[in-house]
Amino acid sequence: MILGLVQNVAILLAFSLLYDLVWRKEDGFIKILYKYFLGTAIGIIGIVLMMTPWVLVPGLTFDTRSILLLNSGLFFGPIPTIISMTITALYRIYLGGAGVWMGVAVIVTSGSIGILWKKFYPDWRKGNYLLDLFKVSMLTHIVMLACTVFLPKEVLWITLTKMALPVLVIYPIGSMLLGRILISRLSGWNAKNALKLGEERYVTFINANSDCMFVKDEQLRYIIANEATCRFFSKTKEEILNKTDQELASEDLISPCPSSDKRALEEGVLFSAEEKLGERIYEITKFPVNLSKGKKGVGGIMRDVTQSKKRVELQQVLLDISRISLENTDLRTFLGKVHSLMKKVIKADNFYIAIYNKEANKYSCPYFVDEYDNFETDELMCLENTLTDYVRITGKGKRVTAETEKEIREEYNLKDIGEYSPVWMGAPLMDSTLNKITGVVAVQDYHDANAYSLEDLLILEIFASNIGMFIERLTNINSLKAAKDKAEESDRLKTAFLANISHEIRTPMNGIIGFTDILMGEVTDERQKEYISIVNSSAYRLMNIVNDVIDMAKIEAGQVAPHKETFDVNEVLDDVYMFYNKLKFSFDFKVVVPSPDMREIYTDKTKLQQIFSNLVSNAIKFTTEGSVQFGYKIDGGQMIFFVQDTGIGIAKENLEKVFSRFYQVESGNQRIFEGTGLGLSIVKEYVNILGGDIWVESEPGVGTKFYFTIK
Repeated sequence: MILGLVQNVAILLAFSLLYDLVWRKEDGFIKILYKYFLGTAIGIIGIVLMMTPWVLVPGLTFDTRSILLLNSGLFFGPIPTIISMTITALYRIYLGGAGVWMGVAVIVTSGSIGILWKKFYPDWRKGNYLLDLFKVSMLTHIVMLACTVFLPKEVLWITLTKMALPVLVIYPIGSMLLGRILISRLSGWNAKNALKLGEERYVTFINANSDCMFVKDEQLRYIIANEATCRFFSKTKEEILNKTDQELASEDLISPCPSSDKRALEEGVLFSAEEKLGERIYEITKFPVNLSKGKKGVGGIMRDVTQSKKRVELQQVLLDISRISLENTDLRTFLGKVHSLMKKVIKADNFYIAIYNKEANKYSCPYFVDEYDNFETDELMCLENTLTDYVRITGKGKRVTAETEKEIREEYNLKDIGEYSPVWMGAPLMDSTLNKITGVVAVQDYHDANAYSLEDLLILEIFASNIGMFIERLTNINSLKAAKDKAEESDRLKTAFLANISHEIRTPMNGIIGFTDILMGEVTDERQKEYISIVNSSAYRLMNIVNDVIDMAKIEAGQVAPHKETFDVNEVLDDVYMFYNKLKFSFDFKVVVPSPDMREIYTDKTKLQQIFSNLVSNAIKFTTEGSVQFGYKIDGGQMIFFVQDTGIGIAKENLEKVFSRFYQVESGNQRIFEGTGLGLSIVKEYVNILGGDIWVESEPGVGTKFYFTIK
């Protein structure tokens, strides 16, 4: 009995291995064929079980086909289980005997219960699966005992009593154990699949990363390397694994690596550093990694930061160029500084500037630094049909190698000049409008055909833009200097002219005014007196116009400066009053002061008198009735001068314009009031020169008030 039981258990364990050998290889089969194959395999195992029964008592044999079919239904589903049920049932019928129909019934019920349990309780494995296994096993084998009804009556009772105990004890335990093994197998495979999926994701992630990612063992041999690491060494993964850095690359490329690896191992901490490996700059992060059996290795990530470093350095270089472009320096000094800065971001040992002269269709080279050639000169030379001329004509930067030079020769009658270089790069110099090409900046390398990239061409174009704007600025400054010298000469001529005009016009005018004043007192004939009066007033008007024009010219030329002195302001006001009071007015004319006592101030007496004279004259001109009064008042310790009238007034929209040069409120073709329109603008300039401020208040038909202060 024990031997037979052991044999059945061994066969069932072989059934559990089917999970490993067949079940998890579902993807390798066409699904429906796979299920037929699996059902056939389980059916064959069922036949083997029936061929190795174990004897409980003489005449009563058992096998574990019910355990097999129950677990088939629970784990493998209906199609494989039905196929295996059919195969085992046919074999049982073939064996025949008194218990044939009971055997068939046990086969059908065991598999069916497993199938139905899986269908109605699909999540049974996710909870307390041992309890569910116990329930379904007890149910299956209670039904198995019920199948004894298919036995002949004479053996039914004795069979039932003999098999009840083992069926209800041994069989449920066997079903639970087999189910437990299958669940463990399933969990193990799920874990393996999850691990495999994780590994696939990990490999995909590190290979998709543009950074070099790797792990080295305790001997600093590579055990993991992503595709970026393979590209770094220009080798396959198979060539890299189990090799050290020294075996993979030259010392120049990997010289810092061993020391940083040892640091990660010895210090046991993560650290980052920037290292130059070959011609590139890398940001390297290294850290210790736990390997098997307490061993430690080194993990690392290398990021190429050459371009980002280059961009930062380029920004700094452009900032420095912007600064030096504001310096007061000559062109060659500026270009020398630019050349030094340019060498920080691209190879520019051989560098020159060619400035185009459109009239002569030639070039000058104010800056030319080259290890073989020297064309530096301010003299014009012909560069027609050269690469320099080609860049200027096309207006585009160009990186020229042996291949591109051949293409240029086919479309352009290219002429060679100077030493041949395998790579040449040029960019046009443009003015600030980007419409006018003023020359070409170029670099070349005699030793490395790959010295320049398209990104270097972009950098050269940026430099060309800055150089072009500096050349334009320098040209403008030179033009401005020439214009300034010309303007200063013109100003000197204008000053001499004004001085001459002042003398030549004022002298005869003073004579006319003086003699007409005398004649006015001596002539008694009224008609002649009227004629002389007209000549006299016209002379005064002409003198005032000349004075205004000369004063404004002096102000514009910056030739008016205050000459300060201490004087009594009341005396100045009295002088202005006495000058105008001799005229006959149809209105009240007076001077208003807080007190007639002496009040000394320190400023330019003549200009203060001119300010009052112009304002009073203006008020008299526009007033026919009412009053004109002027003077000053004290407000909060400040002296405020004023001139007010009851004349025609000024509209609000014109108040801001009255101080403009040559502006008059009555500016139409039929002007009522005479004048140049310079009087108030001269007043404002004089007030500003004396450190004060002037403002006006007015209302049409009511009058106008001018206020001003001085320092």
